[in-house]
Amino acid sequence: MNRLLPASALLGLLLTSLGSLAATKNESEPHLYYSMTPGRYALIGQEPDGGAAYSGNAEIRYQDGTLTLVKTINGTTTTATGKVERASIAEADVLRFYWPSHSSTCLLRGDLDNYSRLSCYWIDNGVEHKRPGLEAYFPTETWPENRQR
Repeated sequence: MNRLLPASALLGLLLTSLGSLAATKNESEPHLYYSMTPGRYALIGQEPDGGAAYSGNAEIRYQDGTLTLVKTINGTTTTATGKVERASIAEADVLRFYWPSHSSTCLLRGDLDNYSRLSCYWIDNGVEHKRPGLEAYFPTETWPENRQR
């Protein structure tokens, strides 16, 4: 008789139980992304359809249930509002930011210092691009120039 079978069945049951407990969420609590995202970032990007590359900086704040993204590129500052939404294709949570002229969809992951890193694609409203614009946001909280603040 295989002695490992009962132990593996028990382990499977335990993991399934833990997974269902982790999936239980109090709907009155804000999504985890709202606490993970605020901070200062360096950003790099590329305009849609293979356009020009650019870089800048950004700050994301969370207040009253809404994210605010303020980014500065080549001396021009723009502000967007954001929220956590469910992507219909992958059925995964994403961050969506909205400007008057375009919108972006971002994936959020932790970096090696447990700060958030965002990778985004963006499109101009009403334009059918061959390729979306791209942006990556890197947290700057641990950079030496920001440690003194």
